Amino acid sequence: MSLSRRHALTLALAALASAGRAAGLEAAGPIRIATEGGFPPYNAIDAQGNLIGFEIDLAAAICAAEGLDFIWVVTDWSDMIPGLLRGDFDVVMAGMGITPSRAAQVSFGREYFPGDGQATGMFVGTHTFQNPIEGVIAVQSGTIHEDHLKARGARILGCDTAGAALAAVLDGRADTTFGSPDFLERQVWHTSRTLTILGTEEISAGGAAPAFRKADDALRHRFDAALDRLGGDGTLDRLRDTWFAPSRDI
Repeated sequence: MSLSRRHALTLALAALASAGRAAGLEAAGPIRIATEGGFPPYNAIDAQGNLIGFEIDLAAAICAAEGLDFIWVVTDWSDMIPGLLRGDFDVVMAGMGITPSRAAQVSFGREYFPGDGQATGMFVGTHTFQNPIEGVIAVQSGTIHEDHLKARGARILGCDTAGAALAAVLDGRADTTFGSPDFLERQVWHTSRTLTILGTEEISAGGAAPAFRKADDALRHRFDAALDRLGGDGTLDRLRDTWFAPSRDI
């Protein structure tokens, strides 16, 4: 399945039985949750075409806790907020960190991967002697990592996905890539070609959280309530440990 798509592809991958849904949400049908499918370990598509990842399991747990039916909508990262505002889906769960510019457009729920106002970017290249900020840096467009590089005045090659940014380094179109350590570190250890971690830099951004339209307070409150319960009963920690545990198997 190609991850390059212009229009959201609705995947009815999970519909959970629900006897206790609120009347307003029941009338609207299943909750439509958007994700990218190309940003492991947050979200990815496996060889069989199934969505997998931390956010995939977390969304299922949230909706089970609240008795909500849901379907996934796989869409390009660049269309996450525009698609939400158009009404193409109801929630975004795609490793989206909280920033002031995003918060001006959408409402964020409870953070599920806390960031205490700081996120981290990682530089990856093919040679240990590289200066990571020099040369052309490939980065996924529309991300906090791209914003950080622009503020530094770096030479940027914008890419549609984090995977495409990494590929630009491997095929020589860029000197380094800059992105989420959660994504890049695993790629470094799993690629069959030489990649090297060159360092990290702190970025001003909140943690990952679900995003909603500002008018959808009722739905946001239900997700927040579920996340509070999942945090209290240990489910959230177990999912974090499962999906974010370091993996260096070659």
